[in-house]
Amino acid sequence: MRYKIIWSQDAGEELLEIVSWYKYNVGVNVAQKTYTKINTQIKKLKDMPGIGKPVQILKDIGVNDYLQIIIEHWIIYYKIEKENINIISIIDGRRNLEEILYKKIIDGKIK
Repeated sequence: MRYKIIWSQDAGEELLEIVSWYKYNVGVNVAQKTYTKINTQIKKLKDMPGIGKPVQILKDIGVNDYLQIIIEHWIIYYKIEKENINIISIIDGRRNLEEILYKKIIDGKIK
C-alpha cells in the first residue's frame, strides 16, 4: 500500500526556514542539497511508513501515535493515519526538543 504524504502548515514552514537559512548563510547549492535530502527521506515514508521510531519525549506524557526519522541533525515527526502520513514537524535536533514539542502540545498541534 502506498501512503499519501500530507504536510502540516508548521512542517512546511519549518522546511522553508531550514532551506532559507542555508540559502542565505551557506549558499544555494547547500540549500538545494538539504531540501533534496530531507524530501527524499520523507518520500520513502510512502512505501515504508513504519521505518520511524517512537518519540520517547511524547510517549513519556502519554502521547503514543507519533514517529520520528532522523536525517543528520533534523528530526521529522509524523503520524500514520489510515492511508496518510501526516508530517507534523521538522526540527533541528540541536534545539531544545522538549520545549518545542511541549509548546506544540499546548498549542494543540500535537494531540
